[in-house]
Amino acid sequence: MGIKLKTIIGNEWEGFKATSKSEELKRKAVHRNIWKLLNCKTVWMGLQIYQCEDHHDIVRVVPCTCKSRFCPSCGYKANLIWLDQLLKRILPCDYQHLIFTLPYELRDLAKSNRRLIFNLMARTLYRTIKQFINKQKGLGYVPGAAAILHTFGKRLKWHVHYHVLITAGGMKDGKWVNNSYLNENYLKKAWKVKMLAGIRKLFREGKLKNAVGRYPGQTFLQMLSEIYGKNWYVWVDEVRGDGIVAFTYIGRYCKRACVSQKGIVDYKKGKIVVWKELSKKKPPVPDICANRASTNEFLDLLITHIPDTYDHQVHYYGLYSSRNKKILYKQAMRIFKKKITTAKVKSVIASGWNNLMKLFHDVEPLTCPVCKKQLKLTGIIFFNLSNPSDRNILLNYEVKNYELVEKRPDTS
Repeated sequence: MGIKLKTIIGNEWEGFKATSKSEELKRKAVHRNIWKLLNCKTVWMGLQIYQCEDHHDIVRVVPCTCKSRFCPSCGYKANLIWLDQLLKRILPCDYQHLIFTLPYELRDLAKSNRRLIFNLMARTLYRTIKQFINKQKGLGYVPGAAAILHTFGKRLKWHVHYHVLITAGGMKDGKWVNNSYLNENYLKKAWKVKMLAGIRKLFREGKLKNAVGRYPGQTFLQMLSEIYGKNWYVWVDEVRGDGIVAFTYIGRYCKRACVSQKGIVDYKKGKIVVWKELSKKKPPVPDICANRASTNEFLDLLITHIPDTYDHQVHYYGLYSSRNKKILYKQAMRIFKKKITTAKVKSVIASGWNNLMKLFHDVEPLTCPVCKKQLKLTGIIFFNLSNPSDRNILLNYEVKNYELVEKRPDTS
C-alpha cells in the first residue's frame, strides 16, 4: 500500500504543534480539519447500526466518515460527486480557460485576510470580463462561467489564483451570441485597477489585518502605488472543446487536500517527506518533479491550504448563477438541443457505499449471511464526551470487522 496522509499527520502532528511557530496554528479550521482527518471512520465520528429484519442477532456497526475537505478519502469522494453534478449541467459549447492571480507583494495580505481578499477576487474577475464584453466588444451578452480558487503553486507554495472557465459566447435577447475573443492586455489592466481600488477601500474601512509595506519605512498605500506600475498576470487560453476535460483538470483539488496520496513516494518518520507533481512542461512527455521537505516543513505547507469554515472554493457566474438558472440557462439549453456528456464516475457514485465495497473489494458487509437480504439502518449513535459511559466507549473501544470491540493494549 502507498503512504497515507493520515499516517504522516498522525505520527507528526503533536510534535509539529509543540515545535512549530507557524501562524496557521492560530486558525481554528486547521485544528478542526486535522482532528476530523485523524478520527475519520472511528467511534469519535459516530456509529451507524444496521440490522437484519428477520435475524435480529445479525448486526453490523459502521463508523461515520468525517466529511472534511482535507480528508483524502472523504474529500476525493466529495470532489467526484461535485464534478459529476457540474458536468451534467455545463452547456455543450466551446470554452476558454482564464487565470487571474495576485502579485507576490499581496500574497501575505491574502493569507492574513483570506475571506476578504478571496471574495474580492471572485467579484472582481467577473466584473472585469463583463466590462470587456459590454464596453469593448459592445455585445452585451451573458456568458456562463465558473471560477475555482487555488491557493497553491509549485511545491505547495502559497500562490493565490483563480482558474476560470467561461463559455465562448452567451445569451442575448433569447439568442446565442458567439464570441471567441477576450483581450488579454485589457483584462490585465482592468483586473489590476479594480483589485487595487477594492483593496484600498477595505484598507480605508479598517478591515484589513497586517496591511503593511514590504520594506522598512514603506506604508501600505505606498506599496499599492508601487505595484500599480507592475504587470499583473492574467492568462487567456485559446478556445477549446466542450469543457469536460478542462473542468475535470482544474477542479481535481476543489473539494480535497492539495496533495495526492499517490504522489507521496517516500516518508521517514520525523525526517523527510518526498512527493511528486507534474511540471508545467507541455506534452508529449510531461516531466515529473520530486519535492523534498522535512516533516515539519511539509505539514506547514499543507495546513496553509486548509480553507476556513464556510469559505467558498467555487463561484458561478452568468448563466450558471442561481439568478439566471431558471430563465437564461434553460433558454440556452433549448437552443443547443443537445445532451451533455456526464462523467464516467456517475454510476459508481450513485451506487452507494455498500455497492462500492462490493465493486472494489468483493465484499458485501450489509448483506445478511443467513437470508442474504440487505440489512436495514436502525439507528445512528453519537457520543457525548461529558458523559462518563460515552467517554469510556470513545477511549476504550474501536470498530473492527463491523463490530464494536474493546481496544487491545499496544505491546509493541
